[in-house]
Amino acid sequence: MKKTIYLLILIIAVIAFSKCYYNNAEKLYPDLSNSCDTTNITYSGKVAPIFRANCLNCHSNAEVAGGNGGGIKLEDYPDVKLNLESAYGAITHQTGYKPMPKDMTEKIDTCQIKIIRVWKEAKAPNN
Repeated sequence: MKKTIYLLILIIAVIAFSKCYYNNAEKLYPDLSNSCDTTNITYSGKVAPIFRANCLNCHSNAEVAGGNGGGIKLEDYPDVKLNLESAYGAITHQTGYKPMPKDMTEKIDTCQIKIIRVWKEAKAPNN
């Protein structure tokens, strides 16, 4: 009888603890490909498309920027260069900056952030 109770307790414990695991896909299945190409980064070739895809819904022209974009334009190189520090702080969700893109809990793609960082660290050339 004791053996049956111990066996039953052991089975219940195994079942209970086997259901506990960390289910974060990024932790379980990390991207080992290193597919983020940060070579030959140009504003026109790599940086501008990131801003177009993620920012221009609200920050494209004076009318839109004045409404949803809080007066910040990111439409072309002069706009991005002028607002680069605050834009970078916002897209990386740094303390003191409003997280962007708006209404998203996640940051933009990690590779895209890395491309912008590398370009920014290269003094943000207009190329």
